[in-house]
Amino acid sequence: MVNKNMVKAILWLHLLRLSRYKYSFVNYILVDILWYMIFLLGALMFVPTQGFVDTAIITFWGIVLWVILNNSVWLIAGWTWFILSIGMVDEHILTNTNPLLFITGRFITGMTISFSTIPLVLIIFTNIAGSKALTILHPLWLITGMMLMISYAVLYALALAALSLRTEVPGSMLDILNIFMYIGGGLGAPLKFMPEALRSFAILMPYTHAAEIVRYGVLGIEPYLGLSREAVIATVYLAGMAITVYFIVKRVTEYIRRYGARAVGMM
Repeated sequence: MVNKNMVKAILWLHLLRLSRYKYSFVNYILVDILWYMIFLLGALMFVPTQGFVDTAIITFWGIVLWVILNNSVWLIAGWTWFILSIGMVDEHILTNTNPLLFITGRFITGMTISFSTIPLVLIIFTNIAGSKALTILHPLWLITGMMLMISYAVLYALALAALSLRTEVPGSMLDILNIFMYIGGGLGAPLKFMPEALRSFAILMPYTHAAEIVRYGVLGIEPYLGLSREAVIATVYLAGMAITVYFIVKRVTEYIRRYGARAVGMM
C-alpha cells in the first residue's frame, strides 16, 4: 500500500528540484521548440497546397503527442542512471520506499516542459496555419485524448525505467519504438489515410487511438474505427498497460531488493 505522506514527499521533491533547475528548465523548453519547428516545417514541405491548413493542424497535434512520448522516455526512463549514480536507489530501499515510485514523479518535469512548450509553438504556428490553428471543435474529446496519451507515455517510460534497473541499460536506450511512432504509430496521420500495411501495424499501437481521439477533438475528423469504438479500445489499452507495468515494476522491485541495484551506464 502506498503511503500518502511518501507520495507528497516525492511530489514536493520533484517540484523543488524543478524550481532549482529553472534555467535548465527554460533551456529544455527552447530546445523543444526548435525540435517542434524542425519536424513541423520539414513535414509541411511535402504537404500539397490543397487542404494545407487542415494537414498542417493534423501535423502539429501529431508532433505534440510525439513530444509528450519523447519527453517521458528521456526524462523518466532516462533518469535511472542519475539516481543510481548518487545512491538514491539504495537509500529509498533502506527507507522502504519503492525507487520506481520516486522515478515516476519525474512525470512532473516531463509534462511541465511539454505543456509549457505547446502554447509557445502554437503562437508561432498560427503564422503558418492562421487562426484556425486555435479552433477546437470538441474540447472534451481533445482533453480525453491528451490524458490518454500522457497515461500511455508515463506507463511506457516507467516500464523502461524498471527494465533499466534490471538490465543495467539506460531506459532511453531500451526504447526502440519511439522514433517510429510518429509515422507507424498513427500519431502523424489519420488511420484512414495510411497505407493498408502500415495501418494494420498502427491499429496495434495504443498511441494511435489516443491520436484518433485528439484529431476528432481538434478538427472533428471521424476516427477510422468510429469514435465510440476508439474510446473503448483506448480504455482497454490503458487498463492492459497499467496491469502489465504493475507486474513489471513488482518483479523488478523484488529483484533489486534481493540482489541490489547495479550501475546503469551512459552510452
